[in-house]
Amino acid sequence: MFKTMKPLIFSTSLFFAISSLVAHADETFQVKEPFKNPAKLPSPIVTQLTKEVGKDALASCQSSKPNDLFEAEIINLNKATKAYLVKPAHSCLCENDFCPVWLYPVKSKVVKPVWHIPATSKVEVLDKHLNKYRKLNEASADAIHGSESTWSWDRNNYSEIYKNTWKMDDEKKCRLGEETIQLMDGKMVNHTIKCTQNQ
Repeated sequence: MFKTMKPLIFSTSLFFAISSLVAHADETFQVKEPFKNPAKLPSPIVTQLTKEVGKDALASCQSSKPNDLFEAEIINLNKATKAYLVKPAHSCLCENDFCPVWLYPVKSKVVKPVWHIPATSKVEVLDKHLNKYRKLNEASADAIHGSESTWSWDRNNYSEIYKNTWKMDDEKKCRLGEETIQLMDGKMVNHTIKCTQNQ
């Protein structure tokens, strides 16, 4: 009897260990792809978002109602804090392949985003923490230029702690970049060159 129970206990423990690892892995969201686990946005957030994007942008989405213009997925910023990761549900609110993204706390009396990026193509919620909150990473690029940023929790919202922007130099066939690192006593800027032949 006990011999048959041991494998069951082991497999159950292994299942919870694997589930725990999966739950704390990095999460990647492409702005052009629908969320896998969509969540309904509260009306006050939808109202604020429609005001923020403006009448001109909304006019290009004539066939959509305000509640259908945005989609959200709930993510864990830490064990106790959840947030709505919000992006446009339609390309009419995006420019080319880049879309705005917002992060709103799930439980908050004040309707205010704790993070916002005007245009990006990818958002990662990292497993790395700073000040007990998970870091965020966003990136966008095309054939000519691109950027990548890392954000960390700073008391009431997310602040940018790292940024790498680059553009292609056709003459040199190199990617010329600039890294900005936020330090406690200021910023450190590095100029980088990455040639295509070295890739």
